[in-house]
Amino acid sequence: MGETKNGEKTRVLVVGATGYLGKRIVRACLAEGHETYVLQRPEIGFDIEKVQLLLSFKKLGARLVEASFSDHQSLVSAVKLVDVVVSAMSGVHFRSHNILVQLKLLEAIKEAGNVKRFLPSEFGMDPPRMGHALPPGRETFDQKMEVRHAIEAAGLPYTYVVGACFAAYMAGNLSQMKNLLPPKKKAYIYGDGNVKAKIITPSKEKLYSSECGYYLAVRFE
Repeated sequence: MGETKNGEKTRVLVVGATGYLGKRIVRACLAEGHETYVLQRPEIGFDIEKVQLLLSFKKLGARLVEASFSDHQSLVSAVKLVDVVVSAMSGVHFRSHNILVQLKLLEAIKEAGNVKRFLPSEFGMDPPRMGHALPPGRETFDQKMEVRHAIEAAGLPYTYVVGACFAAYMAGNLSQMKNLLPPKKKAYIYGDGNVKAKIITPSKEKLYSSECGYYLAVRFE
């Protein structure tokens, strides 16, 4: 699955590669045999753990590409190297919230004119179905829809990878929406407390990578 119809390797650029999901996408793309590029932003130099992660990707065969969202031409140059762009930029409202920064990436893709497919940062709940969501989570869905509208208006080939809620983000606070830490006195139970859920943990690296590999390596051409 690492080749296009004419036998050439698919070239993939991963943006947000040092994040919770991005690092797994990079490994999945490499495992699937894609020629994998990783966007290296200047500010990452202030985070030694992310620098080490980037170097580990390089050892696995990924190519690091320096570019900045404050430098449009650097983004255009990075995009011109690949066939597919995958964004895994953070959309978590209580961390770095970068969903709308993707609009700058989109402008670079439009100017480059060579990208065959763009996968924006989705991977969670399907935004059009989340009209009932409450703040602050609602902000994420609204911004993802803004990015979707811009992609579709530009006429770019795209794929939205929609999974479900990331349970790991809510485990620490026992799913208490207004707190980041576990409650000390009282916890709220939603519904009747008997709703069943299937949870796949990211520690199951092979399973997770194979699922990502299916969505990302599949039919890029």
